[in-house]
Amino acid sequence: MNLALLIALLVAAAVFALFVALHRWLRWTHEVYERLAESFAAAMVEARPARSLSEPLNRHLGKLSIAARTERQLAAVNSSLSVAEYWMIQGGAVLFGLLAGWVISGQLLGGLPLAGLGWTLPGFVLQMRRSRRARQFADQLPDMLTMLVGSLRAGYSLLHACRVIQKEMPEPMASEFAQMFKEIALGYTITEALDHLVERAENEDLELIVTSIHVQHEVGGSLADVLETISHTVRERIRILGEIKAMTSQQRLTGWMMTMLPFGLATFMMLINPDYMMGLFAPGWTLAIPIGAVVMIIIGNIVMRMVVKIEV
Repeated sequence: MNLALLIALLVAAAVFALFVALHRWLRWTHEVYERLAESFAAAMVEARPARSLSEPLNRHLGKLSIAARTERQLAAVNSSLSVAEYWMIQGGAVLFGLLAGWVISGQLLGGLPLAGLGWTLPGFVLQMRRSRRARQFADQLPDMLTMLVGSLRAGYSLLHACRVIQKEMPEPMASEFAQMFKEIALGYTITEALDHLVERAENEDLELIVTSIHVQHEVGGSLADVLETISHTVRERIRILGEIKAMTSQQRLTGWMMTMLPFGLATFMMLINPDYMMGLFAPGWTLAIPIGAVVMIIIGNIVMRMVVKIEV
């Protein structure tokens, strides 16, 4: 290994270590803030805007639609990261992948596949956490409804019934309702806090429940009876969705395998024989081959996902 490759490898390791250290420091300051906020409830503020290091950047990023979407995704998994921190981690992963591919292949363009992998990896991990949390939330929803109806029939108000859910239900239901009570402590009404809960959970059944609560507040009536009817509907819908998911699992797995196989094969060939693969990226008409392949792979993945996606 010559001196240039050694320097590139050391720079990549240093950048990665810097991002890890920065993330740990921000997480530590966030935990200290949360402990102080719990001790002084009167001074409670939202935890996310309290990071002094990334606050100016967050204010500018908040004006972008892509930043708002990233913030909703982070809130959906109850992550302590801000948008700026998430993008810093993503940028660090891209730089590390680019330098690592350069070191391995000996050419800067050889690091592009690993740089692309570094760009998609944080989003893939975030999506996996969102899917797992959403699945857990959906599985707990029938039990939450049963507890809510039982508390209302026992004479509790809606606010006290939600407090029972926060104390008795496991994660992630408990943390979502805990966040709801933090918003109520900040001055939001219970209906507004429930609307924010729907935005974080991204669950259609929960949206139906909250809509029925809004209607009951407007026109009156027995909320327990309405929620009990919805509970039967939700349980039946979850049963049907489970059957559909079981029947389409093989097709979904095949779709993802067919999507990832070309990228994995291209990365492997780039690492073992970069000169052979660089012919595809030479200036001229040959650039249409990799570009067209990527476009067709993405279109094929979208079509296969549309085929196996069945609305209930």
